[in-house]
Amino acid sequence: MQGVSSRVERVAERLLRLKEPNYAFCIMNYELKKRLRYIDAMRGLAILLVVFSHVTNAYVKMPITNASFSAVYYMMTMFRMPLFFFVSGFFAFRMAEKWNWPTVKRVMTKKFQAQIVGLAVFCFLYGVCIRGWKFNFIWTSNPYWFTISLFEMFVLYLAAALVVRKTNKNWPLYTLLAFSWLSPFIFNYFTDGVKLPEWVVGLQTWHTLNYWPYFMLGIFARRFESLTWKAVDNQYFKALMIISFFALVIFYGCRHKYSLEWDFVMTAMRFTGLMTLLISFRSYREWFDKGNALSNTMSFVGSRTLDIYYLHYFFIPNLSFMKGFLSSGPGNSILAMLTIGLAISALVIALCLIISAVLRSSPLLASWLFGASTKK
Repeated sequence: MQGVSSRVERVAERLLRLKEPNYAFCIMNYELKKRLRYIDAMRGLAILLVVFSHVTNAYVKMPITNASFSAVYYMMTMFRMPLFFFVSGFFAFRMAEKWNWPTVKRVMTKKFQAQIVGLAVFCFLYGVCIRGWKFNFIWTSNPYWFTISLFEMFVLYLAAALVVRKTNKNWPLYTLLAFSWLSPFIFNYFTDGVKLPEWVVGLQTWHTLNYWPYFMLGIFARRFESLTWKAVDNQYFKALMIISFFALVIFYGCRHKYSLEWDFVMTAMRFTGLMTLLISFRSYREWFDKGNALSNTMSFVGSRTLDIYYLHYFFIPNLSFMKGFLSSGPGNSILAMLTIGLAISALVIALCLIISAVLRSSPLLASWLFGASTKK
């Protein structure tokens, strides 16, 4: 890896050899935090849009028949989940030589705590509080599918990374990358109209395969970091991604019925949407580094995405009485949808952050529910 982070690590290693460990740690920590603030802010926007999509689902008829409404809705929500998987892959990457046993043990412990233990706790609470002690949602429409899919993707990546370390060959990762981009189309084609077994649904196979490409994209974006940022900063690439995303949303935003063509369109829409968001935030990264009130808020929200994801389902209001007008009404329903949806979403996130702060006041709960590092 030849990006900024690798250069910072090399400088820190030299300082360590000069017996300046505290200064080396401060340099590395400061540079990485400064460099990644815009990514945290980007995640903050993404989790807002996740909550927004769940809030609006309470008063939007699906599929959306109003073309203008549909375009705006998809423009705001299409890239949110690919972004989370991309960022997760980006931070999951480590060079093969760094996958030693202590690292594997530490990382897997953290993943297990946040994505398995935390998942079990909040699934139980969701079944008790929202579903009235009914837990069949686990095998049908589990709202916490993201953590299951992310854990499965990480296990697959870790297995490939360990093979890379053992063989000193990179082909397992490249094979995994190729398979990740092919598997969604193959799976969707052969399962269209087929009732899947409960265990396949419960393992979130559909979600895992459909979002796996973006996780692997994040892995390779970090692996070839300097090339990634060179492409993202290229003016022609920027124009191509932004124009393509808006064109796809405008011309295909109302289509929902599955077909192989729609699968390709959805993939292109998600990829260009992800790139458009990354381009936008990276272009203004200096603004996020200044630490003003808005950027600080967005960055903080971005650092609590797992907390908000687990908690927000308990506070989504029932807005079914607003159906009809907002989903098929006149053009001004778009403004109403945005105003109501975003305002309620912001309030839900604020409440989640308050509860998160209370839970995180206990290091034990912070570690086991959200995978937070315990302070020694």
